[in-house]
Amino acid sequence: MDDAMIDLSIAIVSYNTKDLLLDCLRALHAHTSGIRFDVIVVDNDSRDGTVSAVRDSYPAITIIANQDNRGFAKAVNQAVAVSRGRHVLLLNSDTLVRDQSLVTMVSCLDDHPDVGAVSCKQWTGEGHLNQTCFPFPSIRDHLFYSTLFHRVAPSMQAAAAATQAVDCTRSQDVDWANGACLMVRRSLLEQVGGLDESFFMYFEDADLCLRLHQQGYRVRHLAEAAIVHLIGRSSGRDRDALKLVWECSRIRYVEKHFSPVKRWLMKGWIAGGIGWRLAQSLGCATETRRLKIQSGVAVIRRLWGKPQSVEQALAYSSAPHR
Repeated sequence: MDDAMIDLSIAIVSYNTKDLLLDCLRALHAHTSGIRFDVIVVDNDSRDGTVSAVRDSYPAITIIANQDNRGFAKAVNQAVAVSRGRHVLLLNSDTLVRDQSLVTMVSCLDDHPDVGAVSCKQWTGEGHLNQTCFPFPSIRDHLFYSTLFHRVAPSMQAAAAATQAVDCTRSQDVDWANGACLMVRRSLLEQVGGLDESFFMYFEDADLCLRLHQQGYRVRHLAEAAIVHLIGRSSGRDRDALKLVWECSRIRYVEKHFSPVKRWLMKGWIAGGIGWRLAQSLGCATETRRLKIQSGVAVIRRLWGKPQSVEQALAYSSAPHR
């Protein structure tokens, strides 16, 4: 295929999601026509036969087989490095594209040169519309969505959160859209240096969209295009580990984009939340309490100590301690 003729390179990161990924690839080929696209699958050391299954079923697809789990941002950057399309689509392996949705998204970027990235509606497998576009993270957002606020004043919390909700049923410019299905101009993605690899997973999409805005580009949500997102099925089942990854990425975002005063206020708020959860863990069974305490301490170490990788935080949180 002539590189100059490829409209879209689709980057899919997989980690032990063989069946979901094969379904995703089938949907891509069945529901996308009128544009030329290639697919790059980056596998983060899956142990379920993902690589061989994709090679057998789709020999034309480019597969990068990592020997370890490098996280989402690093894997996407690996795909971008070998991509050939004019645009790049970040697509979760637990998604199913609908008829011509990707064509609609490509057309949006082609018709509007000031749009740097475009997203679409995302439906659950049960037919519910996901909230996928948001204002940029702020202290206000964390207060509105905090567990403490919900417990103390649930009706007030719900009303406050509703004022910040983006109506995903209509097309509009947004601050940021999640990376489960986010199409970006490849030239622009290269210009800003790709995804920030200090985010192992989570918040890398918000960070990218903020950097696109800073370059003078819009981020557009398209209600005319849609996918099905089987939420959570590509992330695995270790919820405690995922929470720790989320916390580390949140801290990284705060350190990178918040002013010094807001940064310290936000870190204090996060530390307070960890303290609240640690107090609650005292009533748990011994092993559960131990894991929760270690996870909380790992977040505190990340908050106030020197920067550490997510791998280091996970290793600390799961290691036996006396």
